[in-house]
Amino acid sequence: MMSEHIQKLQKSIQTLRNHGKYNEMIEACYQLLQSATDLEDRQLQMNAYANFALGFYKIGDIKDAFFYIEKHAMLCEIYGDKEDEMDSNHIFFMLYEYIGNYVKAKQVLENSIELATKLKKYNLVSENCSELSSVLSRMGKYEEALIVGKKGARIAARHEPYCPFLFLKAILSVAQALLGMAELEEVDSLLQTVVRDRVLQDYSIEKTKCYRLLAHLQRLQQNPQDALESLTIAKESAKNSNNFKQQKEIQEVQIELYRELKDFEKGFDIQEEHIQLLKEIHRHDAANAAMKLEMKVKLQDLERQANTDFLTGVSSRRALEETANEWLAQAPLFEENIVCITFDIDNLKKLNDTFGHLFGDQVIRRVAQECSNLLRRSDKTGRVGGDEFVSILKGISIEDGMKKAQQMLDAVTQLSVEHNGKNIPLTLSIGVAENYHGSIKEYNKLYHKADIALYRAKNNGKNRVCIY
Repeated sequence: MMSEHIQKLQKSIQTLRNHGKYNEMIEACYQLLQSATDLEDRQLQMNAYANFALGFYKIGDIKDAFFYIEKHAMLCEIYGDKEDEMDSNHIFFMLYEYIGNYVKAKQVLENSIELATKLKKYNLVSENCSELSSVLSRMGKYEEALIVGKKGARIAARHEPYCPFLFLKAILSVAQALLGMAELEEVDSLLQTVVRDRVLQDYSIEKTKCYRLLAHLQRLQQNPQDALESLTIAKESAKNSNNFKQQKEIQEVQIELYRELKDFEKGFDIQEEHIQLLKEIHRHDAANAAMKLEMKVKLQDLERQANTDFLTGVSSRRALEETANEWLAQAPLFEENIVCITFDIDNLKKLNDTFGHLFGDQVIRRVAQECSNLLRRSDKTGRVGGDEFVSILKGISIEDGMKKAQQMLDAVTQLSVEHNGKNIPLTLSIGVAENYHGSIKEYNKLYHKADIALYRAKNNGKNRVCIY
């Protein structure tokens, strides 16, 4: 059951996001990720990464937003379900749209529509159809955009319970497509209907889009003064949603219109306003840069803690599993052989009982260090239990893996570990298995085979290497 602390954190993140307090939201996400890491809760980690991505997107840091949603997507591939994949897609779409990569945005939305249809989440089908229609319009594919937008509107109209937001979003995408097709009368009729609908006041993003479309229509109708009035409403709505990008774009259109009207006085006022906005964006970016630097240091420290075993300094179990799963998933593409070596220290319990746990910890550290030093920098060793370790070696044959395991055994038997001036002999039991050039695609299955070989080594007298 989810703890009260976690529930409060998640509620806090939602509240901060709804109130546009994105820096505080990012700080709360860090606390959530810290808790998720301590609990090794993958679902919570995905939730934290998705909210990190949203927070950084909202403050205009697209690079970091991509970084965190890619982390979400990586976890989603291993631990997530179709709904988690849709969460990833939604944020990827927003980011691709923001940077103007409409081809990628289109691909993500098409995948989301397919997933939502399979899940029978028709509200999401409608919403994604509306977004796809807008993307197609931006690509100049207006006829296709119109078909998809109308599909979104039909689904929204039939959806139970009726959701005015879905229908509003769909109608605006239809109007955008028709505007591209120069169907001005039909666009005018649709937009006037939307403007009269009181529900528009509840959604600042859609309100901004509606009045920007209306301004575009009015310019085409040779009504520049009406267009300026519509742009003023759109700009105010963009300001309410803290959308600097939209405000900047709207001001640029206003300056252009005043120049066309030769109204230099009002044009100068908008230019002054534009300069003030650019200064505000600069201050905003500077404040965000300081916050991001602090957050980056915290996250790097948290990542190190999560990925490193506190006693030995080798990889944590979680980090080892994630790396191994990633390698095994990619191995079939290159027919790459991956070897798993699992080993533990023989008779450690007896050593603990005889010499104490501090001595036992010293032995564990020395063995981990000695075995890690024998491996390549590209190999990965992790501690998966009290005295049990796993090494994953990529691009190596099973024969070479056996040789490496024997080297590890020989090195440990030659270790000099003293207690009260007396040298204490150490040995290992080691099991080795391979993925057969890509036929095993999951770490747990490969580890299970190596573990069987390890127990065979134990049962055959210890101090030896066995192959599965």
